[in-house]
Amino acid sequence: MDDTVETALIIGGTGMLRGATLWLIARSRKTVLVSRRAGQFRANGIVHAIDADWNDPRFSAKVRAAIEDGSEIANALLWIHDPEPVLAWLMPLLSKARVVLVLGSMDGSPELIESAGNVATVRLGGMPTASGRRWLTNAEISAGAIEALQTGKSGIVGELAGIR
Repeated sequence: MDDTVETALIIGGTGMLRGATLWLIARSRKTVLVSRRAGQFRANGIVHAIDADWNDPRFSAKVRAAIEDGSEIANALLWIHDPEPVLAWLMPLLSKARVVLVLGSMDGSPELIESAGNVATVRLGGMPTASGRRWLTNAEISAGAIEALQTGKSGIVGELAGIR
């Protein structure tokens, strides 16, 4: 990935992916940030924050308008709990982007990404400890997402074995 890209799209990046979000914002001239807590980030010409309201019938139109303003999306970081319906209208807008989709250990890969050559998945597992297993930290999750943004390759953060 180049040091600076024109435009990035981040969906769901203000919680556990906050570190990866800040990393990508620092490397983008413009970032469209869609999240339940997008308002945390000041809309300042660099970050265009859109509060996610998946039940609002105008929601997809708001996101489309923000990313179809003439700038092409170069990178997309997505953590969507029910990705299929969103990817159905979003993927055509990301045909030239490097897309990183974060998935839980039990999530299946959405059918729409299996044929897309520009999508890397980051599957989240757990970490072994002396007393069993622990959840991943926010820093570990963000590091896995950043690695996928840099390389364009799918990966696993932690280990999937023993995750229920």
